[in-house]
Amino acid sequence: MKYVLSFVMLMSFSVIAQDSEYKYEPEGNAAEYYIGHYKQGSDLDDLIAWYGKFAAWAEDKDVYDGMTVGILTPYFHSDLSSLDVMWVNNYPSQSAQYAGLNTWMTQGGSELLKSLPVINSRQVSAFQWVISDPAEPEEGDMMMAVYSDCKLDEGYNMRMVYDLYKDFAIYAKSQGDTVGRKMIAPSAGYNGDADFVRLLYTSSIDAMGVNAELYWDKLAESEASQNLKGFSCSNAREYVGLSMRG
Repeated sequence: MKYVLSFVMLMSFSVIAQDSEYKYEPEGNAAEYYIGHYKQGSDLDDLIAWYGKFAAWAEDKDVYDGMTVGILTPYFHSDLSSLDVMWVNNYPSQSAQYAGLNTWMTQGGSELLKSLPVINSRQVSAFQWVISDPAEPEEGDMMMAVYSDCKLDEGYNMRMVYDLYKDFAIYAKSQGDTVGRKMIAPSAGYNGDADFVRLLYTSSIDAMGVNAELYWDKLAESEASQNLKGFSCSNAREYVGLSMRG
């Protein structure tokens, strides 16, 4: 976690000026993760119905125009008893995130929360560097998302790894890859010891399998893959997701 605070501070400065020491200017967004269990007798259908209430409440509030919402259900996971669902909000910036939070707290969010069919056990705020975007989803598609805990190797920092990962993603795309990738720096609400959390996601379920085969067939032994170094990841957990607000 010693890198997390410096990472967030660096992100704040990066919007002001390009650091010539590095190859790319990172693109980032703020995110909120709400992790919990369904209340007795409730399930995903109830949460989707509750989202309809939230969407109606947020409709006339411009502060949410840039926010996206995803509902993720754990599928391949080492501890399925630890959660039922993860609700994810993405905002274009931290100022937009906290403007949304202010509106939620002062304009009736607490009243709406009473009918939420989930009891949250963890709420995590994070900043995310975008490495690549997935293919455009088609109507009715369900996304797949894999989160892994990553540690930096000695002598590497977040910006160095970002540049190497960006190089790899550009090459991968040229070979037909359609995986979205993010480096996530969790802050408030996070109690792990990862230097960052890696997110790999696809806009449909079958795309995850297609891209996995592409990786082993064309990418794993490539020069771009050999150059992707400076970190290692573990504890992968995979989710099926619904994009509720794009």
